[in-house]
Amino acid sequence: MKKQNILLATALSLIVLGSSCKKDNNHNHDSGNPGGSKAVQFTAAINGQIKTKASNDQWDAGDTIGVFMKTGTGLSNVLAANKSYLTTGDGAFTASATDQTIFYPDNGTVDFIAYYPFKKALTNNTYAVDVTQQANQSAIDLLYSNNATGLSKTSSIANLVFVHQLSKIEFTVTKGAGVTDLNGLAVSLGGQTAKANVDLASGTLTNTTSTADINAKTTAQAGGTALAEAILIPTADASGKVVTFSLPAGKFNLTLPSGTKYEQGKKYTYSIELKNGTAGTPVAVAISATITNWTDVPSGSYTVGQDSLSNPPTGTEDVLYTETFGTGSASTKPKVAAYTGWANPSWTFSDSFGTADLRTISAYPDNVHLWLPATKDASLKIEGIQVTGYTSLKLKYDLAPNAASASSTSDVNVISVKVNGTSITVPSRPLSNADNNKFVTVELSNIPVSATNTIEFMGSTATNTLGMRLDNVVIIGVK
Repeated sequence: MKKQNILLATALSLIVLGSSCKKDNNHNHDSGNPGGSKAVQFTAAINGQIKTKASNDQWDAGDTIGVFMKTGTGLSNVLAANKSYLTTGDGAFTASATDQTIFYPDNGTVDFIAYYPFKKALTNNTYAVDVTQQANQSAIDLLYSNNATGLSKTSSIANLVFVHQLSKIEFTVTKGAGVTDLNGLAVSLGGQTAKANVDLASGTLTNTTSTADINAKTTAQAGGTALAEAILIPTADASGKVVTFSLPAGKFNLTLPSGTKYEQGKKYTYSIELKNGTAGTPVAVAISATITNWTDVPSGSYTVGQDSLSNPPTGTEDVLYTETFGTGSASTKPKVAAYTGWANPSWTFSDSFGTADLRTISAYPDNVHLWLPATKDASLKIEGIQVTGYTSLKLKYDLAPNAASASSTSDVNVISVKVNGTSITVPSRPLSNADNNKFVTVELSNIPVSATNTIEFMGSTATNTLGMRLDNVVIIGVK
């Protein structure tokens, strides 16, 4: 599976069979297949990005959606109410039981409303949201779809496009001077909206008056860092709310500045360094503020303990392109010039040395990636990237080393990057045998802009001693 905001194709199949009802008795049947109609295939996407979900960008075994089939405005005339469809994890959904199967009526068109995660008990088609418990992110990440309209038993494929209804906040926390470790870290977002109702007829949030301190889900990461994440109910004004980073040795408080808001479907990601400042005062410095797989918005740069925003970015940040190198098998290891499965076929791809190839490996059997071989000059040049009208470009990509032994070491900067012929500095991030075939994300800012951009990745004989896998090239811009 691809791990990005950025995203891969999922087949969502609902077996929809013809009904034997008369036109004047146009309702849904819960069992049987009296009409013998063909199955209708659906695809599931989130904001147009396919095979992605909730908190981890993939469907998990047992994930269940609720589906309504209806006519007319909202849910005023429901033909099939809150039917549950589940998946084994491959993205194909089937009715959870025989009586949950939805059948098209013999005549006329219908619309679909769907949501995730499924709840059996709904009151007046209202979905109760409660984000006070963050341990299971998928269980609270509400997705909603109402785009599949005007369908009938003659329809072939319908696309259900799910939209995140809530917001997501992430803090990647690192230890700085005077902080020995992050053991016992807890992160609390104070005074947040804790509960709400969602009208499934329209997707509208209501009754958002309940507030509470939300304890983020915190997990240790490689290299002594920690990730704190929370899915929150959107708020138009989070000004003055306090985020507290707590360690056994002390607390680091961040007061959110005026104008802070959390919008539906947007994911706000901060990279925070905790350290002792002057006179031993605890401070937390934001070393970057970016967004990953939900809708991207720049979040600014903060210093905890100071109620100010430093160097806030302006404009709206968008993911312009993602090159995933396709899905499926590359068992023949085609060279760049011979490969045709690119995600962006309008671009031109080349390798100046003819040594790089496309591959899959057992660890990623469905993900094609580019292999830059060890101790050889190899490259990937991508030409024809349209970025007109965008500024403040960023480039993100994933790299995984091919460590040969326990003592093998490398660095992400052994793969150099040029944009429009200009070398871009790649910050050091050491890689060891423990990172063997594990993708890490590299992000580069201040990328040059021209009418069309050319990006080139290169591994050299002298520096790329282990070989490196390249995947998920993402171009982000502010318009």
